[in-house]
Amino acid sequence: MLIRPLTAGDRAMIAEMLETCGGFNREEISVALEVFDEGIASGRPDDYALFGAAEQGRLQGYICVGLVPLTESSWDMYWLCIHPAARRLGVGRALVAHAEGHVMRHGGRRLAAQTSGRPDYAPVRAFYAALGYEVMGRIPDYFRDGDDGVFYCRVLVPTAPRRPPPGALSRPRPGA
Repeated sequence: MLIRPLTAGDRAMIAEMLETCGGFNREEISVALEVFDEGIASGRPDDYALFGAAEQGRLQGYICVGLVPLTESSWDMYWLCIHPAARRLGVGRALVAHAEGHVMRHGGRRLAAQTSGRPDYAPVRAFYAALGYEVMGRIPDYFRDGDDGVFYCRVLVPTAPRRPPPGALSRPRPGA
């Protein structure tokens, strides 16, 4: 399996994949394609970075990650879509691992993902948990009534422990 940056020529295959993947409605597909277009137009590695997994020249899945605006090192996994015929073949794991490497190479320390809390999304939530992503929160009715938002995060590069300010440990104690 080859993981490579996506190009404008991949758009039709991405659209087909989003439509056959299941779970995405028309509005979500439209937004995913807008993000794809913006990522291709930008070309900046910290904007919308797009990667596809190809087998024998055919895309099997894609992922989109980007630096969260106004953060130093937090990235979001905006889209992850695996073609139904390629599920359970390691495509998702390979794409996430590649995206995590990209995030770390560009100074990212954590990668967050959000997904639906609906019962039909249980395999997606199990997938994130199996990759070491922890549930950071759940917001009831986040996407729409009856469709909670479940928020995951994985720390890729731990932050350094905070050191006390100089002299903080050498101050005389009261009564000493």
